[in-house]
Amino acid sequence: MNVLVTGASRGIGRATSLSLAGDHDVAVGYNESETAAEEVVKAARDRGSEAVAVRGDVTDSTAVEGMVAEAVDALGGLDAVVNNAGIAAPARLEELTDERWERVLQTNLTGAFYVTRAAMPHLTPGGDVVFVSSIGGTGGTVDASYAASKAGLHGLTRALAREYGEEGVQVNAVAPGPVETAMNDEILAYLEAIEFRGHGNLDTHLPAYACEPETVAHTVRYLLENPYVQGEVVNVNGGMQLR
Repeated sequence: MNVLVTGASRGIGRATSLSLAGDHDVAVGYNESETAAEEVVKAARDRGSEAVAVRGDVTDSTAVEGMVAEAVDALGGLDAVVNNAGIAAPARLEELTDERWERVLQTNLTGAFYVTRAAMPHLTPGGDVVFVSSIGGTGGTVDASYAASKAGLHGLTRALAREYGEEGVQVNAVAPGPVETAMNDEILAYLEAIEFRGHGNLDTHLPAYACEPETVAHTVRYLLENPYVQGEVVNVNGGMQLR
């Protein structure tokens, strides 16, 4: 299986690329840090996979088309896409500027749309799409732009599963809670700064609270390799959705 993973130079994207390596070939999508992306490529190759770093700003549809084409050329085809690229820019509603709102929606939701649209001709028939969403997409967060973008991914997941299911394309999403990443550190710092009274409820129903990127990557790999899951948003958050 040849897989393009966006936002793959760090965090969940990096963990997903390395989880797939050894059994699948990966295109490591990135936008900013070429050095970090090449480190992921090297680690994937050390595990026996073909791997390549492909640069593309997911907010630019032309750049996305180039990134997908480069991945296809380098790997000799494309079987799956993991839409992981995303950002958070938390702010209270009255402080949520037009620019900040648009930047988050453009990256998290429109970017995933651009990547999937560009990749779909290569995925039919029989390919896979996985969106990396968030518990914020269903439970909400004190961050309207982020929650709205992730809720949009849930709708996109189900719509594309219906649209392309008969062509054998599986479309699913994972919805993590807090994951030990740099972006999550930013979100938690914001919650603490505004003294969010519900911060103590950001908890799981499992003994282990901290979720590592590798845990989410494990579920992404499961969705890519399981031939009978369609249109699902899989919670990977220790039961936070039960709160």
